[in-house]
Amino acid sequence: MTGGQTSLPPSLWAATASAPPPPETPLQGEARVDLAIVGGGFTGLSAALHAAEAGAKVAVLESEIIGFGASGRNGGQVNPGVKAGEAVLAGRFGDAGRTLFHLSQEAPDFLADLVARKALSCRFERCGLIRLAHNDTALATVRAAAADLRRTGVPVEEFDASDVERRVGTRRYRGGYRDPRGASVHPLDLARELARAATVAGARIHARSPMLSLARDTGRWRVTAPGGALLADRVLIATNAYSDGLIPGLAASLLPVNSFQIATEPLPAGVVVLPGRETVYDSRRLVLYFRISPDGRLMVGGRASFSSSRATSTRVADYSVLEKVLAGIFPQAAGIPISHRWTGLVGITMDHLPHYHEPEPGLHVMVGYNGRGVAMATRAGAFLGRKLGGAPEAGALPVSRIQPVPFHRYKAALLNVGMQWNRVLDVLGR
Repeated sequence: MTGGQTSLPPSLWAATASAPPPPETPLQGEARVDLAIVGGGFTGLSAALHAAEAGAKVAVLESEIIGFGASGRNGGQVNPGVKAGEAVLAGRFGDAGRTLFHLSQEAPDFLADLVARKALSCRFERCGLIRLAHNDTALATVRAAAADLRRTGVPVEEFDASDVERRVGTRRYRGGYRDPRGASVHPLDLARELARAATVAGARIHARSPMLSLARDTGRWRVTAPGGALLADRVLIATNAYSDGLIPGLAASLLPVNSFQIATEPLPAGVVVLPGRETVYDSRRLVLYFRISPDGRLMVGGRASFSSSRATSTRVADYSVLEKVLAGIFPQAAGIPISHRWTGLVGITMDHLPHYHEPEPGLHVMVGYNGRGVAMATRAGAFLGRKLGGAPEAGALPVSRIQPVPFHRYKAALLNVGMQWNRVLDVLGR
């Protein structure tokens, strides 16, 4: 939650944003609020909007500027679901697990409705999501997943290899399916527009205001920043992969992993990739994802390395894996220059599920979207904003203890070993 940056890191989204950046208004002086939110990403901004709509007095502290972290740098894929089914979640968490599952499934619909309700100018497109199988073993898994979705009423469309070639523009995959619930968005514009909507609803957003300390003060929470403090009945920590040590054990409970992304110059008219403009991810353990940007570029992202650096590298070598992947999957686009290279941190949890913590009365934490944060963070933020703003929805999220990842201090070495092992398994088709 440390400050110091003077601008957004370079990315396609920073270069093409059309929504104006929110005013940078650091916290000055002391203020009394019902809810203090730490973190101005999708979770925190959605929580601020929905708590303010419920009548709560809300303030957000963001250490940098709106859109600095993952919310402004991700791939912009609006995907449904978490990485576990309803039966698994219900068996582990009971009714709270069912709530988590259903929130994740409805998250793209929720975001679509929110974009319409608040007239969020973020280039939201509902073109569907394609999941691809990279080998025969994965194809069986993808077929089973499609059957599960169909049983729940989702009208998935299954693909064979020829369908993939026609609908995606590559011969590298065995098959897959299209989920019509998927969508895409310009993520930085979405973050800025959520901030605008939250401000209109009555929330106050303070950029350049890192949380310096958090302590009890006469029955309330005192959240201090360089220029002042908030006295709050309730606090929501929504810092995800950019968490630090101020909440004991929180940073060590997450694996912050860099997701590298590249984008080409706009595709020429004769180069056909994703003519239906769906978003795509594949079945590898080291997942690849791609889409067409709003201005017609081919964007590819993935775990090119398992580093945990907060710095945005501009070294071409850090992106060479993705550039080779792009040329291999889409040879028709291989000669098109790469216009943008960027990275940011994804918050990974050991069970690959979002984590909701209540370490003390009145203190709430929501982190760990495991690469599916655009839709789910917005939905979870709304759920918690309404709960903490005094107008709760039905159901409850699973509450878990903050548990540090074993050997977290060696995370960089362990992550790179894990990446190499998963790369071997992907090649072997396991």
